[in-house]
Amino acid sequence: MAHSMQLQAIEGRLQKALERVRLVLNTEKTPQLAANVHHQYNDKYFLVERSTCIAAASQLNCLACLGLTADQLSSLRTWLPAQVSLRFRSQEKCTFLREEKREEEDPRKRVEEVSVGGVARASWSSKVVTTITEYFWKFETSYTLEAFRGVGAEDADRLQLLSRNGQVELKTSAKSPPPHPEARVPATNQEVNITWLLQQLEGTSPVFKIDRAATGCSTPRRNQDVDKAFAHFTMFTHWAVGVSDYLQHLSVLDPRTCPQLPVDDVFVPILPLMVSCRTSTPSGPSSPAESSVLASLHLSTDVPDSCILSVSDANGLLSEETRTIKDQQGNISEALPGNEGVYTHVDCVVHLILRHCENVAKRWGDLVEYVEAMLRKQLVDAIGKEVTPALFAAYMRFHYRRLFRPAFQPRQFCFAVRRSEHHSPEGTVSIEEDAVGLDESSIRSPIVTIANCASGCTMTFPLNASTEVSYTGDVYLHGWLSHRFSGASGAALYLSARARQFSSMLVLVGRVASATSFDPKFAAILQNKDELTIPLELSMIPTPKEFKDAIASLSPQQQAFAKAFRSMQLESTLFGVLVIQIKPQLERLLNLPDDSLTKEIKLTQDLMDLFIKYQIPSDLLSFSEDEGAEVAPARRLEMVKSHVKAMHDMIQQEKEAELLAARQELQYKQPILHPQRSGSDSDYSMEGMDECAERGLSSPMSECEECEMDCNIGWGSAAVPAARSASVVHKRMKMEEKSLERDRDRDDRSSAAHAAPAPATSATSSRPGQPTQGQPSEVSGPGEGSGGSGGLLHARDYTKVPKQMDAQFETLAPDSALRPTIINPGSCWTKRTQKALLAQPSTSSLFLDEQKTQKDAAFDLLDAVTKSGAIPLSHAALHIVIAATHCFDKTVTETVVQDNVNPIDKVERSALIVASTVHQQPVAALIDEASMARVSISSPRLFLE
Repeated sequence: MAHSMQLQAIEGRLQKALERVRLVLNTEKTPQLAANVHHQYNDKYFLVERSTCIAAASQLNCLACLGLTADQLSSLRTWLPAQVSLRFRSQEKCTFLREEKREEEDPRKRVEEVSVGGVARASWSSKVVTTITEYFWKFETSYTLEAFRGVGAEDADRLQLLSRNGQVELKTSAKSPPPHPEARVPATNQEVNITWLLQQLEGTSPVFKIDRAATGCSTPRRNQDVDKAFAHFTMFTHWAVGVSDYLQHLSVLDPRTCPQLPVDDVFVPILPLMVSCRTSTPSGPSSPAESSVLASLHLSTDVPDSCILSVSDANGLLSEETRTIKDQQGNISEALPGNEGVYTHVDCVVHLILRHCENVAKRWGDLVEYVEAMLRKQLVDAIGKEVTPALFAAYMRFHYRRLFRPAFQPRQFCFAVRRSEHHSPEGTVSIEEDAVGLDESSIRSPIVTIANCASGCTMTFPLNASTEVSYTGDVYLHGWLSHRFSGASGAALYLSARARQFSSMLVLVGRVASATSFDPKFAAILQNKDELTIPLELSMIPTPKEFKDAIASLSPQQQAFAKAFRSMQLESTLFGVLVIQIKPQLERLLNLPDDSLTKEIKLTQDLMDLFIKYQIPSDLLSFSEDEGAEVAPARRLEMVKSHVKAMHDMIQQEKEAELLAARQELQYKQPILHPQRSGSDSDYSMEGMDECAERGLSSPMSECEECEMDCNIGWGSAAVPAARSASVVHKRMKMEEKSLERDRDRDDRSSAAHAAPAPATSATSSRPGQPTQGQPSEVSGPGEGSGGSGGLLHARDYTKVPKQMDAQFETLAPDSALRPTIINPGSCWTKRTQKALLAQPSTSSLFLDEQKTQKDAAFDLLDAVTKSGAIPLSHAALHIVIAATHCFDKTVTETVVQDNVNPIDKVERSALIVASTVHQQPVAALIDEASMARVSISSPRLFLE
C-alpha cells in the first residue's frame, strides 16, 4: 500500500512537467509516463541509463553556469584516474568603523494648562528628545569555488572556477558584543568528490551504462553502477545544500530586499517518459545554441527498438533547462542591480543553480525508485494481490506435489495411533501450525514434512537412574523446512495429541540421545477423549558459513570450544515424539492373547484405574502360567476379570474398614454428638435427601462440603445445638454406608453388561510414511515384534543426520540462507478433558508443576506395564523431526522485485537438500521427470557427484 501511494505521488508531481515536455518535443510524438506505455523489461534499464546521462549532463551545465569552461573541463579529465573534487571556501571579517550619536524626537507632545475658576488662563507644551548612540561595522566576505586533484597540496593541483568579494555596513545599538566575530577563516568549507561525474564522459557527452552481467546486478535499481550514481548524487546534493545555506545566510545580511528564488520556474529534464512508437531514427551530433552549455548527448545511434526518448529529444530537454536558467538569470539581474553588497545578483544566481542541482538529483532518485515501483505494481497486478509469507507457504505445499515422485511426496505430520490397519485408531498425534490457504482461510493444519520410515527398530529410554525400557516399532525421520521473510514472524507450531473415547495411549517428548536411545523430557497419559496441546518454540542457530566465518580468527582452543557447543546444538535439532499404545502392552503384561482387551472396555478402564490410581502390582492381576498352560483364551480373560474383581472388593473392604475406624474414633472422642434417633435407616436417608433438596443440591453432599456448610450456618449464632451436630455426623455415616452398598451392586451388574460392547469401526487409513528405495518395507502389523531382539542389525544412527545435513547446507546452498532450527516445547500446555460421558469438556493449563505430575503418572504406568523394564514395549512409534529454516532478508515481494530472485527456486533447492539427506537418495532419484530439466538449470549443484 505504501509503495502504491508513493507511485501515485510521483506521477502526480510529473503531470505539470509533462505538459511542458509536450511543448518542447516534436508534435508527432506523444510522450507518456512509463507506467502507461507498453514496454519490455530491458526498456526499464534503458530508461535508467538515459535518465542518468541526462542528470549528469544537467549537472555539468549547472557547473558551467558557475564558471566551469570547456578548457577547464578538459583539464579536469586529464587529472583522472586521481580523485577530483570541488571546494567552496569562504572567510568573513567584521571591523568596527565608528560611533554616531543622534537625537530623535518623540512625535507625541505633552500639553499642560492652567485654569482659574474653570477658565483656561495659560497653557504650554513639551516634547521628549532621545539621544541614540549607534555603532557601525564593516562586514566583509569572500569565497572561492575551485576544483582540485587529490588533496590540492600544489598550485598545479588546483583550478579556480569562481571568486567573489563583497562588503556591507552593519549597524548595531551596542558595541559589545560585535554582530559577528572579528574573523572567521574559514566561514564555511564544503567539499564534494566529482570523480564519478568525470568518469562518465566521452568528450563532453555523458555515457552511462549498467553492466547487466556483473555480479550483484539484479534490477535496473539494484546494481553496482546505479549504487555508485546514487552515492555521487547524494554527496553532490549534501554539498549543494551546504553552500546554499551559506548563501542564504549572506542574503539575510544584505540590507536590500532579496527576491524569492524562482527554483520551481527552472525546468528539470529528469522525467520517466516513454513513447509508444518503438522505432527510432539515427540522430547525429547536435549542440544547443547556448554558449554556456558544456554537455549534451552526442550518440551516433539511439537504442534500437526501444520506447525511451531519443537522443535528440534528450538534448531538447537539456536545451529547455538551459533556456529557463538564462531567463531567471535575467530576472535576478533586474531585481538586484549592481555589484555592491555581500549578496548581489551573481550570488543569487549561484544560489539558484545550487538549489536546481538539488532538485535534479532528487528527481533522478525519484525516477529510479519509480522504475522499481513499476515492477512492484506490475507484479501485484499480475497476481491480483500482495503475496504474504502464509500464501507463499501454501503455494510451496502445492509445488511439492508436482516436484517429488509419488514415493517421496512430503506428507502432513498427522498420524493415527493404531495397532494395525484392521484396528480402529486409539487416537492421533500431529504437529500443527496456524496457516493460511490459497483461499485465504486461516485454520490450524498439520505441517508438511519429508518423512522416511524404518520398521522394526529397537531403542531404549530410561525411566529412572536404575530402570531402562526397550521398545520396538516404527521410527519416522521427518525433515521439516520452514521459511521466514523479513518483517514476518515465524510459524506458530503446536504438538497436538488426541485420544478417542474408551482409548488410551502414552506420549513422550524429548531428544534422540544416541543411535539406540531416546531421552524423554516430558510425558503424559491420554485417555477417554483427552486432548493435549503443547506449543513448540523455534530457535535458529547460525548457518555453517556464518559459524566458520565467526571462528576463523579465534585460537585453536577457542575454536574447539565453539565446535563442541555447535555439535551439541546440532544434535538438539532432533526433536522426538514417542507414542506408546497401552492396550497391547496390557495384554502382554497379563499373559492374554492378542486383541483380548479390544472389546473389553470396562475391564480396560478398571485395569487403567488400578495401575494409575492405586499402583497395583501386575502380578496380582495377570494370568499366571502355572494356572494352566492349555487354558482357553476366553478362560484366561475370565480369570483376569476375577482377579480384577477381587482386587476391587479388597479395595472396597479397605475403604469400609477405614470409614468404620474413623467413625469409631469420632464416637470415642465426642460421644455426646451421637444421640438416639427414631426411624429406620431408609427414612434417615430420605431425610438426608430432603434436606439436600431444601438446600438446592441435586444429590447428598460430601462429608467435607456438608460439614463446611453446617459450620457456616452456625457461625453467626452464639451456640450450635449439640443435637444438630450429632445429627449431621450420624447422617454422614449412614450416607457413606449406603453409597458403598450401591457401588458393590453396580459393579456386579456392570461386569456382565460390558462383556460384549458394540463392534469396533472398520475404518482404515494408509500409513503416512511409505517405503523408499534402499529402505526396509513397513510391517503391516508392528505388534509382531518381540522385545529386545527384533531390531535391525544395521539401524540408522539418527544423531549423525544433523551433521550430514549441515554439511549439505554448506556445500549445496552457497547463499548461506539455511539455518538449522531447534524445536523446544513451550512452558504452558493446554489439556482438554471430559471426566464422564455426560459431562461437559473442561480445559486446563499445565505449567511446570502440572507437567511434572503428568510425567510422574506416565512413568509410573510405564513402570507397571513393563515390570520395571523387564517386558519390552512392542507397539510404539518414534517420530524424529529435524528442522531447518530458509531465511530471506526481505519480504516476499521485495525478494522478487528488488533482488530479482524467485524465492520458489530457493526454497525448492533447500527442500531437495533436506529430502536427499532424509531419504539418503540422490536428488535425481527424488524429482519427478517432468521437473528434472528445470531444476537442473536453476540448481545445478544438486546434481554434482
